[in-house]
Amino acid sequence: MYLATPSQMKAAEANAVAAGETYIGLMENAGAAAVQELCRCVDINADSRVLIICGRGNNGGDGFVMARLIADMGARVFVTLPCGAPKSGIALEEYAKIAHSKITFLDTDDERISDRYDAVVDAVFGTGFHGELSADIISLFSRISKDSFILAADIPSGADSVTGKISAGTLMCGLTITFGAPKIGMTLLPAQINCSKIIVREIGITESCFENTGAPIMMTDAMAEKCVPARGQSCHKGTFGRLLIIAGSENMSGAAAMNLKAALRSGAGLVKLASVPAVIDRAAAGIYEATFCTLSANESGAISSDGLTKLCSAAENMTVIAMGSGLSCCDDTKELVRGMISFCGEKNIPLILDADGLNCIADSIDIIRNANCKAVLTPHVGELARLLGITAAEVMADRLSAAAALSEKTGAVVVAKGIPTYIVSPQKRCASYSGNGGLSRGGSGDVLTGIISGICSMNRGERLYECVCAAVHIFGIAADMAAEKLSMSGMLPTDVIAQLPFAFKQIRPEKMCRFSAEYRR
Repeated sequence: MYLATPSQMKAAEANAVAAGETYIGLMENAGAAAVQELCRCVDINADSRVLIICGRGNNGGDGFVMARLIADMGARVFVTLPCGAPKSGIALEEYAKIAHSKITFLDTDDERISDRYDAVVDAVFGTGFHGELSADIISLFSRISKDSFILAADIPSGADSVTGKISAGTLMCGLTITFGAPKIGMTLLPAQINCSKIIVREIGITESCFENTGAPIMMTDAMAEKCVPARGQSCHKGTFGRLLIIAGSENMSGAAAMNLKAALRSGAGLVKLASVPAVIDRAAAGIYEATFCTLSANESGAISSDGLTKLCSAAENMTVIAMGSGLSCCDDTKELVRGMISFCGEKNIPLILDADGLNCIADSIDIIRNANCKAVLTPHVGELARLLGITAAEVMADRLSAAAALSEKTGAVVVAKGIPTYIVSPQKRCASYSGNGGLSRGGSGDVLTGIISGICSMNRGERLYECVCAAVHIFGIAADMAAEKLSMSGMLPTDVIAQLPFAFKQIRPEKMCRFSAEYRR
């Protein structure tokens, strides 16, 4: 399933029309679909009373179609036009079909607006709305009886379909029927609450219409399963790749340990940690399945740039390399990160860059594309802003576009962390809605980097984009399991690691194959 912004919906509609649909046909389909879904919630009959609030644009046109169809069912239909009648376009055509019908038109100050209706339909503003509702419309909405069932056509009026913000006075709907695809804003708070239950109806805008529009696909368990290979009897540790993690410094040893544990729990066959002695000692004391490469520390306890040659030697036969968690950002680590980017580009080894790995190249992100490095970047909002040279507020206004801009500049797969998390490459976009507010604490990103590197290693560095999408999704599932067990307030990133086996089991239920034979005489 795709998610869409208003511009992406317009492009998809144009593709549908190019494939043989008509704009008025799409409007007729939308109105009919909304009536069908309304009838599943409310018994519409000759005794029913339905109020439909219609705007002047195409959202109002959907409402006019609904009014006509519901009236044809014998119900008493009332229509009010808070913005006046449409003046042109297909909405005017639909309005003309009901202008002289048995439908009752109410002025917005009519006392009957406040009556209890079997259903009230909000068809005032569609997906192009942003900003604040007018005082007149807020007043109108405030008089709607709370005892009436409220349905929104496409999106509640007052909700921003990109940011999820809502205007004062936005109706709290019992059902939102959205057309073609969910709109990104309705998946975000607070608009998600006002939408309540959301049903998507195709109406002639098929999934193929969203191809090449830039609309992201919503991640699913089935998509993730494709990146969790079955483990047959002939497998061995080399089958699932060799992973090198370059992480940690004397004051941030926990980040490396979480990278390591998460990667091991995410299917990597062989995992090696390269770091300074203090980090290695702490990790080795509790993680027995990994191997280690000890590098010298500089005066601040970070990996010294003198270790680059040794690091390249350790990385020579690796399937995937992850770098940055707890690394610290100083001249030495900047040199190391740049050196590894060049090395990975030369050797064609995927490189996952997180945290200080990103901070070390914030002023020189061109190095990734120039080195022809197959990189995965995992920024949070602040890091994404630094990499693009914009403010965090600008990123938050449209995280998807910000992620796409960074991917375009670097050629990398970009994981823009949040709810949803967007995974973007120069050609593809995906959104994962797994995960919860319990992840908003230090260390969660270190766990995610471990999972991404583990799954990419398990797939031997192939299908990089798909593996990153799967990793983000599985990370969120494990986080949801941890929250269910421990609460969002009480869970820790290490609890997410503990739930990874169960998350993988959900994605790919396994059946072990054992030899057995029954001996008979």
